[in-house]
Amino acid sequence: MQVYLPNLVIATGQGAMIPILVYAARDVHASAALAVVVVAVNGFGTMLFDLPSGRIVARLGEWMSGWVAALLLCAGLVGCLFAHSPLALGASVFLQAAGWSVWSLVRLTHLSRVAPPHARGRALSIFGGVTRAGNVIGPFVFVAVAGRSDVRVAFLVYLLCVLVGFAWLVLARDRTDHDSATERTERIRPLRVLAGNRRGFATAGVGAFGISLLRGSRNAIVPLWAGHIGLSSSSAALLFALSSVVDLALFYPAGIASDRWGRRFVAIPCATLLSIGHILVPFAHAFSTLFLVAFVLGFGNGLGSGIVMTLGADLTPETGRASFLAVWRLVSDCGTSVGPLVDSAVVGLGAIALAGPAVGVLGLASAAVVALWLQEPPHLAHVGKGRSPLGRRKIVQRDTT
Repeated sequence: MQVYLPNLVIATGQGAMIPILVYAARDVHASAALAVVVVAVNGFGTMLFDLPSGRIVARLGEWMSGWVAALLLCAGLVGCLFAHSPLALGASVFLQAAGWSVWSLVRLTHLSRVAPPHARGRALSIFGGVTRAGNVIGPFVFVAVAGRSDVRVAFLVYLLCVLVGFAWLVLARDRTDHDSATERTERIRPLRVLAGNRRGFATAGVGAFGISLLRGSRNAIVPLWAGHIGLSSSSAALLFALSSVVDLALFYPAGIASDRWGRRFVAIPCATLLSIGHILVPFAHAFSTLFLVAFVLGFGNGLGSGIVMTLGADLTPETGRASFLAVWRLVSDCGTSVGPLVDSAVVGLGAIALAGPAVGVLGLASAAVVALWLQEPPHLAHVGKGRSPLGRRKIVQRDTT
C-alpha cells in the first residue's frame, strides 16, 4: 500500500498536467512547434536526470532520495504556476521532470527489490496501472476545477497531489523495511552497465525505447491535433481521460499475460496498436473521430502496462541495482523525449498531418525488433517448450556474464 497509493495520488496530479502542457505553452505566447517542445521538455528533463537519479539513490538510499524527489517536484510546479514566458515555463517543467525522474527510480528500485520473479509482471503492471488511474482521474479533476478557462490550475492540482502523496508515504511507510530502504548501494559507471548488458539493451532496450517513444508522442499528438481541429483544452483533457479509462482497464490482465505467456506477448501488441493509433491521427476531424483514435492509443498502451519497467527488472543484477535501472530509465526516457521532438520537427516543417504517421512507422520498427530478437527471462523458459501465443518454440536464456 505504501508503494501504490502515494504513486496514485502523485500520478493524479501528473494526469491533470500532461494534457494541458500544449495549452499552457500557448498561454505564454509559444508557437505551435515551440509548444510541442515544452511537452518534450517534460520527457527530456526526466531523461537528463536519470543518471543523476541513479547516483542519488545509490548514495542516499531509497528513503532520503524520496525527499529529494518531493523537493524538486514542488519547486518545479511552483515555477510553472508563475511562469510568464515559454523559457520560464520550459525551465520549470524541466525541474519538475527531474523530480519525477528521482521519484520513479526510487519506486522502481524498491519494487524490483521486493517483487518475486514469478509475480514481477503483475507487481509492475499494477504499478503502471495506478499511474494510469492517475491519468484518468487527473484530467477529470482539472475539468471539474478549471472548466474551460485557467490552464494553470492543473499545476496547482499537481502540486497539492505531490504534497498529499508524499505525506502519505511518510506516514504509512513500512518501518520493518527501514534498513533496506536506507541502504546505500554500489554505484557502477553507465558505460560499464551498457557493456555488461549490451545484448539486453540491444533487444529489450530497443523495445523499451520504441514503446516509450510512442507513449511520449501520444501525450503531445492528441492535444496538438485537438487544438489543430479547433477543440478546447477541456475537450483535449477529456479525450486523454477517456483514453486512459481504456488504458486502465487492461493493466492487470496485461500483468497476468506477461507472467504467464512472456514479455513478448504484451510488448508486440502494445507497440503495434500504439503505432496504428498514430498513423490514424490525421484522419480524425472531430471530437468523435479523435476519440476513436485515442481509444486505439489507450487500448495499445494498456496492453503494455508496466512492460518497460518489467523488462528492466528482468535484466537487473543484484549488484548495482540503482545504477542499472538508472541507465534503463535513461534509454526509455530517451524514447519519451524523442517522440514529441519528432512531432515538433514535422510540425515545424509545416506538415502537421504527417507527425503521427512518422512516429507510427518508428514504432512498428521497434515492434519488429521485439518480435525477432527479444529473449524471455530464465523463469519463463517453460513458455518455449510448447507453442507460445506468438508461435515461438524456443526461448534462449539470457547471457548473464
